[in-house]
Amino acid sequence: MRRYSKTYYKFLLLFLCISQGFQAHSQFIGYRIDSSETKSVFPFELINNLVIVPVLLNDSVCMKFLLDTGVRTTLLTEGNEHHLEVAYNRPVRISGLGTSGEIEAFVASNVKLQLPGITGRGQTLIVLGEDYLNLQSHIGQDVHGILGYDFFSHFVVKIDYSSKKITVFESETYKPPSRYSIFPIKLVKDRPYLNAAIIQSDGTKISGSFLIDTGASHSLLLEPDSINKISLPSKTLPAILGWGISGAINGKIGRIKLFSLGKYNFKNVVSSYGASLRPAEQLIPDRIGSIGGEVLSRFTLILDYKSEKLYLKKNYNYHRSFSHNKSGLNLVAEGKEFKTFSVVHVLEGSPAAKAGILQGDIVVAINGKGAAQLSLEEVQGIFHSKSAQMVEIVILRDKQYLSYSFWLKNLI
Repeated sequence: MRRYSKTYYKFLLLFLCISQGFQAHSQFIGYRIDSSETKSVFPFELINNLVIVPVLLNDSVCMKFLLDTGVRTTLLTEGNEHHLEVAYNRPVRISGLGTSGEIEAFVASNVKLQLPGITGRGQTLIVLGEDYLNLQSHIGQDVHGILGYDFFSHFVVKIDYSSKKITVFESETYKPPSRYSIFPIKLVKDRPYLNAAIIQSDGTKISGSFLIDTGASHSLLLEPDSINKISLPSKTLPAILGWGISGAINGKIGRIKLFSLGKYNFKNVVSSYGASLRPAEQLIPDRIGSIGGEVLSRFTLILDYKSEKLYLKKNYNYHRSFSHNKSGLNLVAEGKEFKTFSVVHVLEGSPAAKAGILQGDIVVAINGKGAAQLSLEEVQGIFHSKSAQMVEIVILRDKQYLSYSFWLKNLI
């Protein structure tokens, strides 16, 4: 897979924000394509199965937003840091999954947002009082907000994970493509759901509704309870499933025999088990869970909210195996250019734990490469490599450098 340097992306982001001309037009409310063309095409960054797009806010600050079908209102996580000229209408208290309860946020109205070739006026944003999500540390790149339903509802949006390009079409003139599989979707509280099925490790088959969640890096999130009859596999691992508005979300990971989406079938899928990373939808009694980027990135997908349809065509990643972290280490990236890798969790009994690595250690080198030569995504890629591979790691603990080595091992 082709990789680009961070310097390249910084240049590309500036080019998109300035050279492609976020053109001024007469006042309107909502989103629209700037030119007389009926579509706009632009590249995105794909980091850990997440889609990161360039956004210009109020003609002043060039930012990066996570494109997320799982959220309703646009979210800005760093309003204070950039000293943005955004007028806050009122404070609000919002709650999210995690451990910290309610958090402080503000509502900002009449905000202008621009993507390459696209302008949104009169937008409403939720601005966090602090960056509770800490997206940047978990992704290892600059990410300043989340763009969801308010954007998707205005267009037909094509996400090509292979070429890392997004094509945005005017809904009124859009012509459905050939050679794509078509799935009906339903929008519930502005979130898209479709029907799919799983076969569990005990052989039972369950069909139901799944949230299409481009803002989650996992493959599947399943929500076990006595109603939907989803049960945990015989072999699971405790894991941090993600990070919500109010902190870490804990659960388990395990494998299911099969995930079936129409004619597409995936075997031995690594699935997360726990409470939904999104608020529960009582209006969807057959809800099973959500489909994340690890599955979605195996397709080119087209979302048409107005027609309530999803179009899928498999790409060259379709047959990629479903891997998991075989080290037992969870890291975040901090500091200058996100090159300080801190250990936030060590799985008990894992190769890293047996080697002696502890929570709070700072990783300064892996397999002969210093932290300055690595990205968080590359480090995670090493931990997801095939089993029986040795990892040599140097950590900093209490002002001392310590060396460890361990063999990656299939844990589920």
